[in-house]
Amino acid sequence: MEFEFDPDLEYQQEAVDAVTDIFDGQPNVGEQPAFGTHGTTVPNELALSEEQLTANTRKVQRRHDLAQSDDLYRAADGETTDLLSFSVDMETGTGKTYVYLRTIHELYRRYGWRKFLIVVPSVAIREGVVKTIQQTRAHFDSLYSRPPFNWTEYDSSTLSDVIRFGSSSQIEVMVMTLQSINRSDENVMFRPHDKLNGDRPVDRIAATNPIAVLDEPQNMEGEKSKVAISALDPLCTLRYSATHRRIRNKVYELSPVDAHEKGLVKTIEVLSVVQDEDFDKRYVRPLSFDAGPKARIELYKDRSTGAQLGKKTVRAGDSLYAASNGLPPYEGVEVASIDARHEVIELSDGTRLHSGESTDTDIETIQHRQIRETVREHFEKALDYRRDGIKVLSLFFIDRIDNFRGRSGDETGHLWEAFCEAFTELKAEDRYSDLFPDQSPEDVAGAYFATTTSGDIKLRESSIRDDVESYELIMRDKETLLSADEPTQFIFSHSALQEGWDNPNVFQICTLNNTVSSVKKRQEIGRGVRLPVYQDGTRLPPGDRRNRLTVIANESYADYADDLQAEYSSATDYGDDMRAQTNDHRDRTVVTPRTEVADESPAFARLWERIAPKTTYTTTIDSPALVASAAAELAGVTVDEPRLRVSRGELSMDDGADIETVGIASQVESVDRDGPLPDIVSHIAAETGLTKQTVAEIILESETVDQLLKNPHAYRVAARETIDAVKTEYVVEHIDYERIGDAHPTDILSEVETYAENTVSVDKSVYDKVICDSEGERRFARRLDRDDSVALFIKLPREYQLPTPIGPYNPDWAVLFDKETAVRADAEDRRLYLIRETKFGTEDDLRPSEATKIECARAHYDALNVDFDLATDFRDDDIIEDVLNIDVDAE
Repeated sequence: MEFEFDPDLEYQQEAVDAVTDIFDGQPNVGEQPAFGTHGTTVPNELALSEEQLTANTRKVQRRHDLAQSDDLYRAADGETTDLLSFSVDMETGTGKTYVYLRTIHELYRRYGWRKFLIVVPSVAIREGVVKTIQQTRAHFDSLYSRPPFNWTEYDSSTLSDVIRFGSSSQIEVMVMTLQSINRSDENVMFRPHDKLNGDRPVDRIAATNPIAVLDEPQNMEGEKSKVAISALDPLCTLRYSATHRRIRNKVYELSPVDAHEKGLVKTIEVLSVVQDEDFDKRYVRPLSFDAGPKARIELYKDRSTGAQLGKKTVRAGDSLYAASNGLPPYEGVEVASIDARHEVIELSDGTRLHSGESTDTDIETIQHRQIRETVREHFEKALDYRRDGIKVLSLFFIDRIDNFRGRSGDETGHLWEAFCEAFTELKAEDRYSDLFPDQSPEDVAGAYFATTTSGDIKLRESSIRDDVESYELIMRDKETLLSADEPTQFIFSHSALQEGWDNPNVFQICTLNNTVSSVKKRQEIGRGVRLPVYQDGTRLPPGDRRNRLTVIANESYADYADDLQAEYSSATDYGDDMRAQTNDHRDRTVVTPRTEVADESPAFARLWERIAPKTTYTTTIDSPALVASAAAELAGVTVDEPRLRVSRGELSMDDGADIETVGIASQVESVDRDGPLPDIVSHIAAETGLTKQTVAEIILESETVDQLLKNPHAYRVAARETIDAVKTEYVVEHIDYERIGDAHPTDILSEVETYAENTVSVDKSVYDKVICDSEGERRFARRLDRDDSVALFIKLPREYQLPTPIGPYNPDWAVLFDKETAVRADAEDRRLYLIRETKFGTEDDLRPSEATKIECARAHYDALNVDFDLATDFRDDDIIEDVLNIDVDAE
């Protein structure tokens, strides 16, 4: 088959014109050779002034509604450069390579420029560019009446190509990797050579003033790379990417929103395979190693809200029980040794783990299910599409080659075995029986994992086809791979295919990682987002229902969408507009105590004297009553056993580049748990402060042992919260506060820097402004400030805290109320000293912890003889007594 290219795609023509129109007015230099210091050289020449270039650039930018450049040598982030550079932003899968190859032909047609470099950051991207040059040759010959065109890959051992590049009057395109030019102390590119009459290759190339096309320039931002590219003395650099790190004079943008709205790429759906985490298993996974030696590991860690996945740096002798904050499965296990050179960690129970491996066999369960779901999805689409001549390909990304091939090289890993099992079992089903009647897993799978820096294949024994054969098929012979006559349909790879490679007929991408994939989502979906082709090489039209890419991931589709959204939002490819949205330019201010009040006001001194004393509390608990109440509450607790969840969701993008998800289907399966039962009673006792006997009595009386056995960790968390809540209720009911002779000092009233929009200026407070956490607090502060009955008030600082059984409590407001009323008042001056907590709703809206702390505060302030209450919502015309919740009928 041969790919068919449509020369009339409007968006591609716009991208070509955006670059060529920058040089409008440049005369066609013709074919006259120039004789320079390096022999006969046919260079590119630029006759336009900087003013003309700037005017043309701004005209193009206005056409595409882009930020206009004032200085062509200054990037959007302010960085200056000696190179004339222009950025073209095109979403992955929309034909970026085709666009810049066509731009090269247009620059030759309009201006006579002949010398072009294509600089790429990796061998994989180079292979993709070379393949596109080969595929488009006949297309461009037809479109431009067979222009004189020659291309070559830069090879330091073939300097004749460099000589021809300089002296040729044809269109000369040289493709080179960044690595071949950015090591000036090592590369042949920067050494004098006899074949060049003592010149360096870089001098011969620079003499032509080539136009340098930078493919994925975000990978060329290092200082060495910049110096190397500058040494090529390009007439200008044309920077093409979907994820620019720095924007330099952007002249065209095809955003993700544009691409999806126009149907230029496949719709994305996520088939997620996730398992409820089983915190009753000991999970350890080494992530990285360093000198010391030390290792960064992933493990479960106990938190106040329950166990979560976390990270910890450990050394030999460290306790995993301590590292996990006391989770039962880690009890008694230590790090026995760390071998940083070979990246191996050994635990005291004899477990040895290489980097990336884990102790949790459930990960393999998830990966095997991902493989099965990928194979099934592949079979379903193959059934549907084969009658229309559309070949289906599936791509698997793995994180460790050993998991595919086995560590010794003469065995197979569990991922390959899982694929063989899924393929063999599913193809035997009646529905799929005629898809692969005589083919084995070895026949339909190919693998490519890595190359050396020179592009040679790293050979290794394999149970499937030889690496060299797979490399040629996957990387260089895309047409054969797409042919219905070629049996390969399932491709396994590591990082080698994460960038620079794609295939239009990849309909499934499966990420087989020990943890949630760390590969950038945009990079991941870029391998298969391009519109698919029929067997004759023509593409399916935009909007066709079959333009759908399914990502089989080990995370929920909602989480996948959130990560993808974050990448779109954080990328700089939206230029100044995106930076304007993400940079925080809000005004800041300093809230300052008024010295004349804090240090000199008798009224404030009296108020602080009343509210500053500190207290301690005591309580008594009726153990039998506590056991009965806790058991009654715990009896209603149920927990779910760990489950495997498979769900499917479609991702869509709205006009604001926000990604939305729509759930399509889901299923849930139980997972058998094994391993020893942890000592739940001891841990609940330690966490609640009760004795083990009391905890055991509560569990037995509640008759919930079956729930404990179903999911010990989930039960432990639920039981701890239930028992703690009942215990706290008993504590609060019988709590007593008494003064301890200490008091809060006035120096806690200090300056605070904050956002100006979160403050309100006032006259009657100890501070010149009040920091408000809500609009309700803002209204409350203003109401206090304008009422004649309020002599003084203060939003209490965070350092003013009261002790409670469930943690410190910081009340909101202290108020000095100066009005004759029938309530309890200071006998001397009839003033009320009030502490108020503001909650703008009702008392029923309070969280249990808030309600508990408020009840403790009542007891604390009763000991100080200070009026404490809750102030809820109010109307602006309410009398001040109602605003402050003062009982005017009290005696």
